[in-house]
Amino acid sequence: MSEKSKISVFIVDDHEMVVNGLRSMLEDEEGIEVVGQASTAEETLNALEHVDVDVVLMDIHLPKTDGIELCCLVTKAYQKLSVLAISSFSEVIFVKQMIQNGAKGYLLKNTSTDELIEAINAVYNGEEFFSSSIKENLVSASLGRKTDSFIPKITKREKEVLKLITDEFTTKEISEKLFISVATVETHRLHLLHKLNAKNTAGLVKIAIQKGIIK
Repeated sequence: MSEKSKISVFIVDDHEMVVNGLRSMLEDEEGIEVVGQASTAEETLNALEHVDVDVVLMDIHLPKTDGIELCCLVTKAYQKLSVLAISSFSEVIFVKQMIQNGAKGYLLKNTSTDELIEAINAVYNGEEFFSSSIKENLVSASLGRKTDSFIPKITKREKEVLKLITDEFTTKEISEKLFISVATVETHRLHLLHKLNAKNTAGLVKIAIQKGIIK
């Protein structure tokens, strides 16, 4: 297979260890070439202007602009490009939001080399691809309760942050109270917004109370 006929892959993840791991999994695959990487949305958008990419492996948890929003920006700007989400989040709400924003597939970060290669080839050829556990979650959700009554899995720390947000503490105050960085507080807030499908902090508080997560 010639160089030009290889599937060009671009990796978006802010953890160097993850990027190196993905590169290592793909380096011996003759039909695939990793052509670049980025750790933020801004870096990704800048890079895509200068490199020809077929498939983007995109994490959800990114600094500032998250992967869900970035997915929307990328798929709108580059319609021939396929986004394959690769995340540690298995919650259905994240999967659905990535699909709604144009992603063609969703893998978990514990994926095998064979599954990763199969997924890249599938989305490159215009198909959708989801890891088996993600498929099971989607089926379970479709057979379960209605979306408006669905309560996503909230971690203990996320619930602590949510309670303090509800009590009108600022990000800085939450940071000091829980002995975590401001950036970590913002990350938890971002996860909560996506998990509860809220557009802003006010909506987050309202939904959390309606669902009985915070009383």
